[in-house]
Amino acid sequence: MRSTRRDFIKTVVALGGMASLNGLMPLISAAAESATSSATGMSVKSIKTTCCYCVNYCGISVKTVNGTIRGIYPDPARAAVFNRGICPMGSAGAFNAYNPYRLKVPLKRTNPNKGLNEDPRWVEISWEEAFSTIAARMNKIKKEDPAKVVWQTGHGQYLMNMNFMEAFFAAFGSPNVVGRASECIASRFVAEGLTWGNISCLPDLDHTNMLLNFGSNYFEADQWARWLDYNVTRARGRGMKVVVMDPRLSNSAGKADEWIPVRPGTDVVMILAMAKVMMDDGTIDIPFLNTYTNASNLVDEDGLIISSGEGDPLVWDSTSNSARPFTSDVTPTLTGTYTVEGKTARTAYQVFVDSLKDITPEYAEEVCDIPAATITRLAREFAKAARIGSTITLNGQKLRYRPAAVYTFRGVTAKEFGVQNWRSGLILEMLIGGIDAVGGVQTYKPMSKGAFFETSKCEYPPKRMDLAQSVYYPYSFLGVAQQMQRSMSDPEAYGLDYKPEMQFFYATNRSFSCAEPQKQFEALSKTFNVVIELFMSETAWYGDIVLPDITYLESWHLSQTRWTVGATHHAIRQPVTNAYNLPHDGFSIIWELAKRTGIRDRYIEQLNEKWGLKENKLETGRDYTAREVVEILWHSKTKKDFSYALEHAFLGNHKNTKERYLSGVESKFKGPGKSKMKFYADQLVTSMAKVQETVTKHEIKNIDLANHKLAMLPLPVREHAKPRGHQVDHMPFYLITYKVSYRYHSGANISLNPVLRSLGKDATENCILINRDTAIKMGIRDGTMLVVESRIGKVKGKASLTEGIRPDTVAVSNSYGQWSPGLPEHTHKGMWINQALESNSDVISGMESYNDTKCKVYKV
Repeated sequence: MRSTRRDFIKTVVALGGMASLNGLMPLISAAAESATSSATGMSVKSIKTTCCYCVNYCGISVKTVNGTIRGIYPDPARAAVFNRGICPMGSAGAFNAYNPYRLKVPLKRTNPNKGLNEDPRWVEISWEEAFSTIAARMNKIKKEDPAKVVWQTGHGQYLMNMNFMEAFFAAFGSPNVVGRASECIASRFVAEGLTWGNISCLPDLDHTNMLLNFGSNYFEADQWARWLDYNVTRARGRGMKVVVMDPRLSNSAGKADEWIPVRPGTDVVMILAMAKVMMDDGTIDIPFLNTYTNASNLVDEDGLIISSGEGDPLVWDSTSNSARPFTSDVTPTLTGTYTVEGKTARTAYQVFVDSLKDITPEYAEEVCDIPAATITRLAREFAKAARIGSTITLNGQKLRYRPAAVYTFRGVTAKEFGVQNWRSGLILEMLIGGIDAVGGVQTYKPMSKGAFFETSKCEYPPKRMDLAQSVYYPYSFLGVAQQMQRSMSDPEAYGLDYKPEMQFFYATNRSFSCAEPQKQFEALSKTFNVVIELFMSETAWYGDIVLPDITYLESWHLSQTRWTVGATHHAIRQPVTNAYNLPHDGFSIIWELAKRTGIRDRYIEQLNEKWGLKENKLETGRDYTAREVVEILWHSKTKKDFSYALEHAFLGNHKNTKERYLSGVESKFKGPGKSKMKFYADQLVTSMAKVQETVTKHEIKNIDLANHKLAMLPLPVREHAKPRGHQVDHMPFYLITYKVSYRYHSGANISLNPVLRSLGKDATENCILINRDTAIKMGIRDGTMLVVESRIGKVKGKASLTEGIRPDTVAVSNSYGQWSPGLPEHTHKGMWINQALESNSDVISGMESYNDTKCKVYKV
């Protein structure tokens, strides 16, 4: 049957609109019961599972009546060791399952032309035809070059987990699997990896007395929002002070003790000025810096750590007055300039001191537009709150006590120099000795990813189409999602000797959510695209075959849980319904393709390797259902019977004091003869030398060596507050973006949800937040239609006047203004602000620069 754009809309509308909250329960009842088999009698169940609407993975208890979802509630059993409560998205999750706009059958494109105004002329096909068509094309490409098949995933990786996808493509022979991290948190994670050898950290909020929050909005959208919102609130209740640095009065700033409206992009200078105040005052933890970090390592005039003949870093020993490796009989000196083998050397800490010579609070005031007195006061308050040198005894263990912490999410990291911006915050925390101290910043398994401490491979030619870990993005271990389509437009420009012919998109609306999205869709029109989705998203509109997915309430998975301070946990997700009796999810689709491309057994071997399965592992020569795989993984991780998982869907335990405070940096870095945390990121120096050598050798023309060198300095500097996107004199406004809790990402499962659309005035339509005084001077009122215009594009939207934003800044929330003709008109409301966002990705990590654009604003 041929289905046009008009037919598609008519079909889903005929199933019933979900336009208002007033008709909410009758609608869900009618839609649900029409989509499930009728049953006699009353069967009421409460099923424990895990919410995957966002990446907080909260525990939920789903009430069903005769197999129909009637309510979703928090799972109280998880509160003691994980998240408490659920957000509006979690409560409204049933509308994902029963939404009449869901895709229900595979669709095939019959119009070879792709574009916004091109009707795909969809034809409904069987699953058999869909699998046969996809597998035939994959088999043909596999014979030529399997790298020509690309898999892109977004939030979908949490529906199925990256291991399943990476194992499949490892078996198939393609390196081209990329997730969503570079659109989310990559530069923060890479900064942490470069500092202690693994990603992630959280404030130890059970004991923190002062929290400096640089732009995280955990009262709306953050990967740890549901853990942070409760624990920050509880800590404030016992007296913790919260200071939020943000150009916009976010929900987190509104609930803080102090809001510091810093000029966009300049947090790094403010932090460096605070560090200078603390160092000048002598309120730093010298024993910690000497014992746990490489701050006392000697650095030569080329910026390299000086080593012994055996390769051990040298420090200046105050006892022998000579350069020696840090051994038990050596007392490192933190400061000073020395002569080593006839050459000048400084300690890494001294290099930092010298770089801050002119970065006074007065200088920072000019750059950040925050009074010097405020910067000085905050530095001294932070140092005082840290109680440097103090200890605390918990459960018989004497521990370092530094109850002051820093935190960020996208605020300082979704920028061109995002890694360096957050590195400055981590250095501030190291200055007080707060890493893994009670009340400070807790790390996650430091040194478990040792590659962060090594010189980058700086590959050239790149292996991956997203240029990950290549000379372009040396430490992009988390992938460079936005680069994939750009490279496809001109692979030869990046040294790639192949051009992808086929792309899979699993639960991602990538091209819509990137900066400079026009370039994304141009490339998307040139490949054969298989899209696995719930709804007809913008990416799906460019598909050649679209496969309907099932929701997190309908599928099995060993669910990820977001690690938290003080506890360990594992969870599963189990189906509570199958609203439209759909036969496949992402896992079963991959499994079927593994069989049809002849790689099933290799796929199974790769799964065992990715999951570290040794005793109870998947066996080759047979098929597995998703439930069977989840059962094997559950037992492998927990050693508990699967019946426990079916009943509770979660297993969590509190860490003991030793596990919590003594198994991290204390065991990995403390004392002589051990690796050291990177106060001074010397691996960036050696990697930059490799970049220079590679660029020269291969005569690479599209790498700006000066910009690479600035990005890859071993220490953050003032120039990191000057991204290229801000170097535009004729654009008077800074343009920043943010997320709200009910519009967390660009998937239509949010914009189509009637509960979420009813939560507030900005639930269906975003606006341009502009300072009230600035707006009045420009003759702008609430609701005035404005144009936001940058160097790369412009977009129209309504003004919203507020005192809660800087006079030189406008802010627009992401994930509005969807345009897919396969979605109803109400999802098209608001601005697709990405059209005006410049993309100057972070060189080190590949992070997208969502907050580095300048613009002008004028009335339509």
